[in-house]
Amino acid sequence: MTEGSGFTYKESGVDVQAGNEAVRLLRERIRTVKHPLVLDGIGGFGGMMRMPPLKDAVLVAGADGAGTKSMIAREMGVYDTVGIDAVAMNVNDVSACGAVPFFVLDYLVVSRLVPERVADIVAGVDEGCRRAECVLLGGETGEHPGHFRNDDDFDIAAFAVGIASREELWSPAKVTAGDVVVGLPSTGVHSNGFSLVRHVLAQRHIDLRDPFPDAGREVGDVLLTPTAIYSPVLHDLGHACGVHAAAHITGGGFPDNVGRALPAGLAAVLDLESWRLPAVFAWLREAGVDDAGLLGTFNCGIGMVVLLPADEVARALDVCAKRDVEARVVGEVVARAAGEPAVRYRGALTA
Repeated sequence: MTEGSGFTYKESGVDVQAGNEAVRLLRERIRTVKHPLVLDGIGGFGGMMRMPPLKDAVLVAGADGAGTKSMIAREMGVYDTVGIDAVAMNVNDVSACGAVPFFVLDYLVVSRLVPERVADIVAGVDEGCRRAECVLLGGETGEHPGHFRNDDDFDIAAFAVGIASREELWSPAKVTAGDVVVGLPSTGVHSNGFSLVRHVLAQRHIDLRDPFPDAGREVGDVLLTPTAIYSPVLHDLGHACGVHAAAHITGGGFPDNVGRALPAGLAAVLDLESWRLPAVFAWLREAGVDDAGLLGTFNCGIGMVVLLPADEVARALDVCAKRDVEARVVGEVVARAAGEPAVRYRGALTA
Protein backbone atom coordinates (compact mmCIF):
# COMPACT_ATOMS: atom_id res chain seq x y z
CA MET A 1 0.00 0.00 0.00
CA THR A 2 1.31 3.42 -0.92
CA GLU A 3 2.37 5.56 2.06
CA GLY A 4 -0.43 7.88 3.16
CA SER A 5 -3.20 6.02 1.35
CA GLY A 6 -4.49 4.07 4.39
CA PHE A 7 -7.50 4.84 6.51
CA THR A 8 -6.98 7.25 9.42
CA TYR A 9 -8.46 7.59 12.90
CA LYS A 10 -9.55 11.15 12.09
CA GLU A 11 -11.29 9.96 8.94
CA SER A 12 -13.31 7.52 11.10
CA GLY A 13 -14.52 10.42 13.23
CA VAL A 14 -12.01 10.51 16.10
CA ASP A 15 -9.86 13.65 16.34
CA VAL A 16 -6.84 12.94 18.56
CA GLN A 17 -5.56 16.50 18.23
CA ALA A 18 -8.88 17.85 19.48
CA GLY A 19 -8.56 15.50 22.43
CA ASN A 20 -5.08 16.80 23.20
CA GLU A 21 -6.38 20.36 23.04
CA ALA A 22 -9.18 19.45 25.45
CA VAL A 23 -6.61 18.06 27.92
CA ARG A 24 -4.56 21.26 27.60
CA LEU A 25 -7.62 23.36 28.41
CA LEU A 26 -8.49 21.12 31.35
CA ARG A 27 -5.03 21.47 32.85
CA GLU A 28 -5.59 25.23 32.88
CA ARG A 29 -9.06 25.09 34.43
CA ILE A 30 -9.07 22.25 36.97
CA ARG A 31 -8.27 23.47 40.47
CA THR A 32 -9.13 20.75 42.95
CA VAL A 33 -6.21 18.54 41.89
CA LYS A 34 -3.92 21.07 43.59
CA HIS A 35 -4.31 19.30 46.91
CA PRO A 36 -1.49 18.46 49.35
CA LEU A 37 -2.36 14.74 49.27
CA VAL A 38 -2.30 14.53 45.45
CA LEU A 39 0.88 13.00 44.03
CA ASP A 40 -0.13 12.92 40.37
CA GLY A 41 -3.41 14.05 38.84
CA ILE A 42 -4.80 15.01 35.44
CA GLY A 43 -2.90 13.79 32.38
CA GLY A 44 -1.17 10.63 33.58
CA PHE A 45 -2.31 7.02 33.26
CA GLY A 46 -3.72 7.14 36.79
CA GLY A 47 -4.36 9.67 39.52
CA MET A 48 -2.47 9.19 42.77
CA MET A 49 -3.18 10.37 46.32
CA ARG A 50 -1.74 9.59 49.70
CA MET A 51 -4.19 8.08 52.19
CA PRO A 52 -4.88 10.28 55.22
CA PRO A 53 -3.98 8.66 58.54
CA LEU A 54 -7.23 7.16 59.83
CA LYS A 55 -7.76 4.34 62.31
CA ASP A 56 -9.72 1.34 60.98
CA ALA A 57 -10.31 3.19 57.71
CA VAL A 58 -13.18 2.17 55.41
CA LEU A 59 -13.53 3.19 51.76
CA VAL A 60 -17.04 4.02 50.53
CA ALA A 61 -17.57 4.17 46.75
CA GLY A 62 -20.37 5.27 44.46
CA ALA A 63 -21.08 5.58 40.74
CA ASP A 64 -23.75 7.68 39.03
CA GLY A 65 -24.29 10.29 36.35
CA ALA A 66 -26.41 13.28 35.43
CA GLY A 67 -28.95 11.11 33.59
CA THR A 68 -31.16 12.56 30.89
CA LYS A 69 -30.62 16.01 32.38
CA SER A 70 -27.67 16.08 29.96
CA MET A 71 -30.22 16.19 27.12
CA ILE A 72 -31.67 19.40 28.59
CA ALA A 73 -28.15 20.85 28.82
CA ARG A 74 -27.46 20.02 25.19
CA GLU A 75 -30.73 21.54 23.99
CA MET A 76 -30.06 24.70 26.00
CA GLY A 77 -26.40 24.86 24.96
CA VAL A 78 -25.40 25.08 28.64
CA TYR A 79 -22.46 22.80 29.45
CA ASP A 80 -20.98 24.07 32.71
CA THR A 81 -23.52 22.67 35.21
CA VAL A 82 -24.12 18.97 34.46
CA GLY A 83 -20.63 18.17 35.72
CA ILE A 84 -21.69 19.53 39.09
CA ASP A 85 -24.71 17.23 38.95
CA ALA A 86 -22.61 14.17 38.15
CA VAL A 87 -20.40 14.86 41.16
CA ALA A 88 -23.34 15.65 43.44
CA MET A 89 -25.13 12.39 42.76
CA ASN A 90 -22.05 10.51 43.91
CA VAL A 91 -20.69 12.52 46.79
CA ASN A 92 -24.16 12.88 48.32
CA ASP A 93 -24.55 9.08 48.31
CA VAL A 94 -21.11 8.57 49.83
CA SER A 95 -21.76 11.23 52.47
CA ALA A 96 -25.13 9.68 53.35
CA CYS A 97 -23.13 6.68 54.61
CA GLY A 98 -21.19 8.91 57.01
CA ALA A 99 -18.03 9.01 54.87
CA VAL A 100 -16.12 12.06 53.64
CA PRO A 101 -15.68 12.23 49.85
CA PHE A 102 -11.99 11.84 49.08
CA PHE A 103 -11.75 11.94 45.29
CA VAL A 104 -13.86 11.75 42.13
CA LEU A 105 -13.18 10.29 38.68
CA ASP A 106 -15.30 11.22 35.67
CA TYR A 107 -16.11 9.58 32.35
CA LEU A 108 -17.36 11.78 29.54
CA VAL A 109 -18.37 10.35 26.17
CA VAL A 110 -19.13 12.68 23.26
CA SER A 111 -20.30 12.13 19.71
CA ARG A 112 -17.89 14.77 18.41
CA LEU A 113 -15.10 16.23 20.51
CA VAL A 114 -15.21 20.01 20.74
CA PRO A 115 -12.37 21.01 23.12
CA GLU A 116 -14.08 24.08 24.58
CA ARG A 117 -17.29 22.15 25.25
CA VAL A 118 -15.41 19.31 26.92
CA ALA A 119 -13.51 21.84 29.02
CA ASP A 120 -16.80 23.43 30.14
CA ILE A 121 -18.33 20.09 31.13
CA VAL A 122 -15.28 18.85 33.04
CA ALA A 123 -14.74 22.26 34.65
CA GLY A 124 -18.23 21.71 36.07
CA VAL A 125 -17.03 18.39 37.50
CA ASP A 126 -14.13 20.24 39.10
CA GLU A 127 -16.52 22.84 40.51
CA GLY A 128 -18.64 20.07 41.99
CA CYS A 129 -15.54 18.65 43.64
CA ARG A 130 -14.69 22.07 45.02
CA ARG A 131 -18.16 22.35 46.55
CA ALA A 132 -17.84 18.85 47.97
CA GLU A 133 -14.36 19.67 49.33
CA CYS A 134 -12.77 16.75 47.51
CA VAL A 135 -10.47 16.22 44.51
CA LEU A 136 -11.05 15.53 40.82
CA LEU A 137 -8.22 13.02 40.56
CA GLY A 138 -8.65 11.93 36.96
CA GLY A 139 -11.03 10.74 34.30
CA GLU A 140 -11.53 9.89 30.66
CA THR A 141 -13.09 11.58 27.64
CA GLY A 142 -14.10 9.32 24.79
CA GLU A 143 -15.09 10.41 21.29
CA HIS A 144 -17.62 7.90 19.89
CA PRO A 145 -18.73 8.84 16.37
CA GLY A 146 -21.92 7.05 15.40
CA HIS A 147 -22.76 6.16 19.00
CA PHE A 148 -25.31 8.96 19.43
CA ARG A 149 -28.05 10.36 17.25
CA ASN A 150 -26.62 13.91 17.04
CA ASP A 151 -23.10 15.26 16.72
CA ASP A 152 -23.44 17.36 19.87
CA ASP A 153 -24.84 14.57 22.09
CA PHE A 154 -22.88 13.48 25.16
CA ASP A 155 -23.22 11.57 28.40
CA ILE A 156 -21.32 11.89 31.65
CA ALA A 157 -20.81 9.63 34.64
CA ALA A 158 -18.71 10.00 37.75
CA PHE A 159 -17.30 7.76 40.42
CA ALA A 160 -16.59 8.88 43.99
CA VAL A 161 -14.55 7.33 46.77
CA GLY A 162 -14.99 8.47 50.36
CA ILE A 163 -13.29 7.51 53.57
CA ALA A 164 -14.33 7.12 57.20
CA SER A 165 -13.36 5.37 60.37
CA ARG A 166 -15.50 2.28 60.66
CA GLU A 167 -17.07 3.49 63.89
CA GLU A 168 -18.14 6.74 62.17
CA LEU A 169 -20.27 5.05 59.51
CA TRP A 170 -24.03 5.59 59.59
CA SER A 171 -26.42 2.70 59.19
CA PRO A 172 -30.13 1.78 59.41
CA ALA A 173 -29.06 -0.57 62.20
CA LYS A 174 -28.46 2.49 64.42
CA VAL A 175 -31.95 3.97 63.89
CA THR A 176 -34.41 3.62 66.75
CA ALA A 177 -38.06 4.50 67.37
CA GLY A 178 -38.30 8.13 68.50
CA ASP A 179 -35.54 9.33 66.20
CA VAL A 180 -36.28 12.59 64.40
CA VAL A 181 -36.08 13.13 60.65
CA VAL A 182 -34.33 16.38 59.73
CA GLY A 183 -34.68 17.58 56.13
CA LEU A 184 -32.11 19.58 54.17
CA PRO A 185 -33.49 21.70 51.33
CA SER A 186 -32.91 20.90 47.67
CA THR A 187 -32.08 23.40 44.95
CA GLY A 188 -34.73 22.07 42.57
CA VAL A 189 -35.30 18.89 40.60
CA HIS A 190 -31.63 17.91 41.06
CA SER A 191 -30.71 15.07 38.65
CA ASN A 192 -33.51 12.54 38.91
CA GLY A 193 -36.87 12.18 37.26
CA PHE A 194 -35.89 13.94 34.05
CA SER A 195 -37.47 11.25 31.90
CA LEU A 196 -40.77 12.23 33.52
CA VAL A 197 -39.93 15.94 33.21
CA ARG A 198 -39.18 15.53 29.51
CA HIS A 199 -42.42 13.55 29.07
CA VAL A 200 -44.36 16.43 30.66
CA LEU A 201 -42.60 18.94 28.39
CA ALA A 202 -43.51 16.91 25.31
CA GLN A 203 -47.11 16.19 26.30
CA ARG A 204 -47.82 19.79 27.33
CA HIS A 205 -45.91 21.25 24.36
CA ILE A 206 -43.67 23.28 26.66
CA ASP A 207 -40.49 24.65 25.10
CA LEU A 208 -37.31 24.94 27.17
CA ARG A 209 -37.07 28.57 26.08
CA ASP A 210 -40.56 29.37 27.42
CA PRO A 211 -40.59 31.70 30.43
CA PHE A 212 -40.90 29.92 33.75
CA PRO A 213 -43.81 31.41 35.76
CA ASP A 214 -42.80 34.29 38.02
CA ALA A 215 -39.08 33.48 37.85
CA GLY A 216 -37.71 35.80 35.18
CA ARG A 217 -35.91 32.77 33.74
CA GLU A 218 -36.51 30.25 31.00
CA VAL A 219 -37.89 26.79 31.78
CA GLY A 220 -34.63 25.16 30.72
CA ASP A 221 -32.53 27.35 33.01
CA VAL A 222 -34.71 26.47 36.01
CA LEU A 223 -34.47 22.76 35.22
CA LEU A 224 -30.67 22.97 34.89
CA THR A 225 -30.19 24.38 38.40
CA PRO A 226 -27.35 22.20 39.74
CA THR A 227 -27.95 19.53 42.37
CA ALA A 228 -27.18 20.62 45.92
CA ILE A 229 -24.01 19.11 47.39
CA TYR A 230 -24.49 18.15 51.03
CA SER A 231 -21.09 16.66 51.82
CA PRO A 232 -19.65 19.55 53.88
CA VAL A 233 -22.72 19.96 56.09
CA LEU A 234 -23.09 16.19 56.54
CA HIS A 235 -19.43 16.02 57.55
CA ASP A 236 -20.04 18.72 60.16
CA LEU A 237 -23.16 16.94 61.42
CA GLY A 238 -21.25 13.69 61.78
CA HIS A 239 -18.67 15.36 64.00
CA ALA A 240 -21.10 17.41 66.08
CA CYS A 241 -24.08 15.07 66.46
CA GLY A 242 -24.88 11.42 66.95
CA VAL A 243 -26.31 10.87 63.47
CA HIS A 244 -27.81 7.42 63.00
CA ALA A 245 -28.53 7.36 59.26
CA ALA A 246 -29.21 9.57 56.25
CA ALA A 247 -31.01 9.26 52.92
CA HIS A 248 -30.24 11.04 49.66
CA ILE A 249 -33.60 11.70 47.98
CA THR A 250 -33.03 10.66 44.37
CA GLY A 251 -35.00 8.53 41.89
CA GLY A 252 -37.82 6.77 43.69
CA GLY A 253 -38.45 9.82 45.86
CA PHE A 254 -39.23 9.39 49.54
CA PRO A 255 -40.61 5.83 49.65
CA ASP A 256 -37.53 4.22 48.12
CA ASN A 257 -34.79 6.37 49.61
CA VAL A 258 -36.01 7.04 53.14
CA GLY A 259 -37.01 3.39 53.28
CA ARG A 260 -33.37 2.41 52.65
CA ALA A 261 -32.33 4.26 55.82
CA LEU A 262 -34.73 2.31 58.05
CA PRO A 263 -34.41 -1.14 59.63
CA ALA A 264 -37.18 -3.73 59.58
CA GLY A 265 -39.88 -2.92 62.10
CA LEU A 266 -39.54 0.87 61.91
CA ALA A 267 -41.21 3.49 59.71
CA ALA A 268 -40.76 7.19 59.03
CA VAL A 269 -43.79 9.44 59.27
CA LEU A 270 -43.13 12.55 57.19
CA ASP A 271 -45.06 15.77 57.85
CA LEU A 272 -45.67 17.16 54.38
CA GLU A 273 -46.79 20.48 55.81
CA SER A 274 -43.44 21.07 57.54
CA TRP A 275 -42.03 22.56 54.33
CA ARG A 276 -43.44 24.30 51.27
CA LEU A 277 -43.37 22.76 47.82
CA PRO A 278 -40.86 24.77 45.71
CA ALA A 279 -42.10 26.47 42.55
CA VAL A 280 -40.63 23.94 40.11
CA PHE A 281 -42.57 21.09 41.72
CA ALA A 282 -45.76 23.14 41.94
CA TRP A 283 -45.27 23.78 38.21
CA LEU A 284 -44.92 20.05 37.54
CA ARG A 285 -48.06 19.41 39.59
CA GLU A 286 -49.93 22.04 37.60
CA ALA A 287 -48.69 20.32 34.42
CA GLY A 288 -50.26 17.05 35.49
CA VAL A 289 -47.98 15.14 37.91
CA ASP A 290 -50.08 14.19 40.95
CA ASP A 291 -48.79 14.25 44.52
CA ALA A 292 -48.13 10.51 44.59
CA GLY A 293 -46.03 10.94 41.44
CA LEU A 294 -44.15 13.87 42.94
CA LEU A 295 -43.38 12.08 46.21
CA GLY A 296 -42.46 8.84 44.47
CA THR A 297 -40.20 10.41 41.85
CA PHE A 298 -38.75 13.73 43.04
CA ASN A 299 -37.27 15.31 46.17
CA CYS A 300 -40.13 17.85 46.38
CA GLY A 301 -37.81 20.36 48.04
CA ILE A 302 -36.01 18.08 50.53
CA GLY A 303 -32.88 16.65 48.96
CA MET A 304 -31.38 14.89 51.98
CA VAL A 305 -32.79 13.65 55.28
CA VAL A 306 -30.84 12.86 58.42
CA LEU A 307 -32.14 10.57 61.17
CA LEU A 308 -30.88 11.25 64.67
CA PRO A 309 -31.97 11.22 68.33
CA ALA A 310 -34.47 13.87 69.44
CA ASP A 311 -32.00 15.40 71.89
CA GLU A 312 -29.56 16.07 69.03
CA VAL A 313 -32.00 18.07 66.91
CA ALA A 314 -31.24 21.56 68.26
CA ARG A 315 -27.51 21.01 67.79
CA ALA A 316 -28.05 19.63 64.28
CA LEU A 317 -30.13 22.61 63.20
CA ASP A 318 -27.47 24.94 64.55
CA VAL A 319 -24.72 23.11 62.64
CA CYS A 320 -26.75 23.39 59.44
CA ALA A 321 -27.40 27.10 60.01
CA LYS A 322 -23.67 27.72 60.28
CA ARG A 323 -23.36 26.23 56.77
CA ASP A 324 -26.26 28.43 55.58
CA VAL A 325 -28.43 25.34 55.19
CA GLU A 326 -32.05 25.93 56.27
CA ALA A 327 -32.70 22.50 57.75
CA ARG A 328 -35.97 21.63 59.50
CA VAL A 329 -37.69 18.79 61.30
CA VAL A 330 -39.81 16.93 58.73
CA GLY A 331 -40.81 13.76 60.53
CA GLU A 332 -40.22 11.05 63.10
CA VAL A 333 -39.39 7.36 63.31
CA VAL A 334 -42.08 5.09 64.73
CA ALA A 335 -42.74 1.37 65.11
CA ARG A 336 -43.97 -0.41 61.98
CA ALA A 337 -46.38 -3.32 62.03
CA ALA A 338 -46.11 -6.16 59.54
CA GLY A 339 -47.49 -5.14 56.15
CA GLU A 340 -47.26 -1.39 56.81
CA PRO A 341 -45.17 0.82 54.48
CA ALA A 342 -41.75 2.03 55.61
CA VAL A 343 -42.66 5.62 54.76
CA ARG A 344 -45.99 7.25 55.63
CA TYR A 345 -47.22 10.84 55.29
CA ARG A 346 -49.07 13.30 57.43
CA GLY A 347 -50.73 16.36 55.93
CA ALA A 348 -50.47 17.43 52.30
CA LEU A 349 -47.92 19.10 50.04
CA THR A 350 -48.48 22.86 50.02
CA ALA A 351 -47.00 25.25 47.49
